[in-house]
Order: sequence, then structure tokens, then C-alpha cells
Amino acid sequence: MLPALMVRFNLFESDDESDAYNTGSEAESEESEQIYRESFPYLLEDEWFLKCFHVSRDIFKSLYDGIAPTLLSQYEATVYDRIAATLRYLATGTCTSDRGVGGYKAMPRAEFQAMFPQTLNAIRQLICNQHISLKPQNRDEQWEATSYFRRILGPTPGVAFCAVGTHIPIAEPSEQKHLFYYKYGTYSLNALMIFDHRKRIRYVNASFCGAMHDSHLWNSSGVDSHFAQQHAKGNEKCNLLANSMFPSQPWIIKPKPGIVDPPFNARHERALATADTAVHLLKNRFKCLLGKPPIPYTPPECVAVIDVCCALHNMCLDENLPDIK
Repeated sequence: MLPALMVRFNLFESDDESDAYNTGSEAESEESEQIYRESFPYLLEDEWFLKCFHVSRDIFKSLYDGIAPTLLSQYEATVYDRIAATLRYLATGTCTSDRGVGGYKAMPRAEFQAMFPQTLNAIRQLICNQHISLKPQNRDEQWEATSYFRRILGPTPGVAFCAVGTHIPIAEPSEQKHLFYYKYGTYSLNALMIFDHRKRIRYVNASFCGAMHDSHLWNSSGVDSHFAQQHAKGNEKCNLLANSMFPSQPWIIKPKPGIVDPPFNARHERALATADTAVHLLKNRFKCLLGKPPIPYTPPECVAVIDVCCALHNMCLDENLPDIK
């Protein structure tokens, strides 16, 4: 079994806390906060944000309000410009080389590379735990999910989720290249994702090397314990669909082997396609995940990029934003 990456949550946190975040009273003063807020371009319309960054004005503003008071303005670019450049990269897979749209101005490469890790980590800390969770909001949500899958699968016990592994292309690593080798001379991370019926991402673990087979993702992730606990509590509405390469567990519904039940397998394939569609929507909105070009950072840094894209994907679904073609 190939090892997963050892990843800290505060991936880009500086060894010197004073270099990364200003926690003193000066940064928390009303005067400093007012300076941050005045730099947000309130006159720009929602359509402009959707076109430039593939997120709404409200989502951009929530990121700005969340990280601006604590993010050190140690770079020439404003907090708004830093968030804009970060989201532009996530949306298009480029930032420093594109001409932008609708008046967006690309950031010089050296400046972008200097500010990107800290800005991305600040966004990650702000939104990932809040917007990615396996915990259902209420019983109605579980009922809605199981009803959705029952309409496709027929009388199958309590399916509420779909689990898939998806490869995210990354730049050639400087160390242990063989662990990340995928195929055709490319390198990747193999991300385990769990989706619900609304195509929301309920769990993501992108820390697996691209050479790791899908059959190992589940056992290596540790997420199985969550479903085991739910099963032990008698929760019959917390099963999930997965392909035949996933391990056999009472809470994992896989296709039946051979020609035992072709009609069920066809229904299973249609239901599991919910996850495939969700992955397609995610990568179309955040084209940095498409690998054209591959994410040009170290594997742990790429994990943070994927996490932020997944949380933003859920935020876009919450606002019913149009899909990106």
C-alpha cells in the first residue's frame, strides 16, 4: 500500500507567527478594519464577479470580510487584489499570464507566487470546515437524500451518499516521483470525495498519491469509522454508493459481481453518476483542477488548492449559481 501524504491543516503557516498573521491590537483596531473595507470595490456588479472568478459577489465579499481583518498587508497588493488573483487562478488555472476579463488586471508572477500561499491558507481556514461536513443538517435532509436514490435504485437500504476517487493533475514532484505517477507521463493526486444527492461535497481527502489505487483510498482515509459508528447506532439512512473497487462493508453499496443482477447494476451506475456529474461541475468551475496546466505547486500545497475549490463549490451550490460550461 502506498502512503498518503502527511498534511497539516495550516499548510502554509509561517514558523514565525508574526510574519503570517497580525494578532495584535493594532490590526484589530477600527481604523485598520476601515482601511480594509474601503478597498473593496462595492460598485462592481455580480455578473462581473461570476465572469472573472466563477463565484458570486456575495461569496467574494464573505471571503474578503473573513480574512481582511487578520491578513497582514505585507505585500504591495491590497487584500482585495490578493483574493482576486487567488480566485482567478482557481477559476482559470492561470493568473499571472492571462489578460483578465471585464477589467480584471493580472498580477505580476513574482508578486503572485509570494502572496498566494498565505492568502489560500487564510481562505482554507475560513471556509473548509464550515462548508464541508458529513453531518446532516436535519432529518429532512436525510429523508430527501434517501428518497432521491431510492427513486433510481429501487428498494435499496438508506443510500444518502456517493463515494468516488478522482485524479487531479499536478506538476512533476521534486521527490518520490514514482508515488505520484499516474499514466501517460503525468502526475496526480487521487482525491477521495463523498457527494450527496444535491452534488454537494460532504467529504474530501486529496492527500493520496496518484499511483495509489482506488481500492486503497477508502481504507487509508479513516472515514470508514464515521459510517461504522452510524451503522452501530442503527442509522439506516447513512449508506453510500461506490464502485466495485471499494472494500466490502455493510454500509457500502457496490455493483453486484458478474451477471448476478444486471438490472440492479444498471440502476447503480445511474445513481453513482450523480458523483461523476458533481466532479465534472467542480472541475469546470475551478479549471485549475483540469490539469491544463497541472497545478504548479508541491503536493501538500496542491491539497490546499483542492480543499478550497471543494468548499467554494458548495458555497456556489448554496447560492444556486449557474454551472460553468
